[in-house]
Amino acid sequence: MSGRAASRYRRGMVAADRARRWARDLAALVAAEVVVVGGSVGASRDTQDAHRLDAFAFGLLGLLAATVTLRRRSLPAMLAAASVLLGVYVGAGYPHGPSFAPLVVALLSVGLRHDRRTAWGAASAAAAVLLTGTVVAAVRGYPASGWATSANVFGMILVCGVPTLVGTLARTSRHAAAQAKEEATLRRIEQERLRLAREVHDVVGHSLSVISLRAAVALHVLDRRPEQAQLALEAIRRTSVDALDELRATLDLSRAGQPPATPRPAPAPAPPLTGLRRLPSLVDEVRLCGVPVALRVDGASERLERLPTDIDLAAFRIVQESLTNVLRHTERGSTRVEVAVTLDDERLTLETADHTFEAKPGGPGEIPGSAEPPALPEPPVPPEPPVPPASAGHGLTGLRERAAELGGTLAAGPTDDGWRVHAVLPVGAAQAAVGRGRS
Repeated sequence: MSGRAASRYRRGMVAADRARRWARDLAALVAAEVVVVGGSVGASRDTQDAHRLDAFAFGLLGLLAATVTLRRRSLPAMLAAASVLLGVYVGAGYPHGPSFAPLVVALLSVGLRHDRRTAWGAASAAAAVLLTGTVVAAVRGYPASGWATSANVFGMILVCGVPTLVGTLARTSRHAAAQAKEEATLRRIEQERLRLAREVHDVVGHSLSVISLRAAVALHVLDRRPEQAQLALEAIRRTSVDALDELRATLDLSRAGQPPATPRPAPAPAPPLTGLRRLPSLVDEVRLCGVPVALRVDGASERLERLPTDIDLAAFRIVQESLTNVLRHTERGSTRVEVAVTLDDERLTLETADHTFEAKPGGPGEIPGSAEPPALPEPPVPPEPPVPPASAGHGLTGLRERAAELGGTLAAGPTDDGWRVHAVLPVGAAQAAVGRGRS
């Protein structure tokens, strides 16, 4: 679009907007005139002790009705004009009727738009004007009864106080609702950050532990057995690639709810690369680091494949973090690990038991009834001593949070011969819902 055409388009939009505003003001003016003037004429027929409506009264009513057109342009001007005109109308002794409608609208709008002190200050000023008009009308003999004058005073206070109270309460309610919505949004953002931090911790922590141990092996055998060093480096490369892919998929999922930066449709994010289907490869990685691991899975494979994504991911992360802690905190060849996964109709049970035993000289220990992992040379530097059970770190805290978010439980602590992590995740209702969705 050229500059001249764009300018014409903007002018057309401005003219259309101005026409819409004029149409709204005209409609509001006509409605206000009908309500204020017509209602006051009807009210004058039922009132005996008020001044009869004359040309001056109709002029005041017409101006009162016209103040509604100032509501969007200048609310203080509308309030001031309505208060003065209504004060004069009341002081002249004319019948009240719906002549108060413009002032009620103005006070309600002030309560909705301004703070409490400003709203009540405006209501007090309007009440002072109306009470002055009521006193003037009483001095002139409208109405003749003192009880009627008292009722008029009370009515003026209500006319000014009730709309202001309703407006301020509505404004407070809207402010509270907006604040609650903002707080809920902040909580969701914080939960998303915590979830992303847990994912990054689990992926990076496990991968760096495996890479560190394999790098130690590669350095140890680099001169004497370069073929083993090559295998260790290949394992490091494969672990690094898998970790990067998993991190990329995690970040893609975290951005799935954000609007695209360009109008081009973005490709759908890849599904998570983790789940119980990767459990055998995870166990193999740990075995290649010199830690014997026995894996037992009880449950139909098709049911395990139909687990909801959040439960499947949490179960894998629990086992992964448990095995990562084994790699970090134990000496190679002095521990054996048993991983058990059990799925029934109601729950998924995960148990990782780390058993410490006396290592055989020159090689890793053995687990009765399990395949022996490949023998690896000792690293050139002594590993760090195990972390005491009291220092559980942030990993187990994140696992407990994962289990709690899904309605499950996780317990971790020392045993007679090592360490045990036991988690239970409810899956009955979730699997039933998945089954109904696929049928």
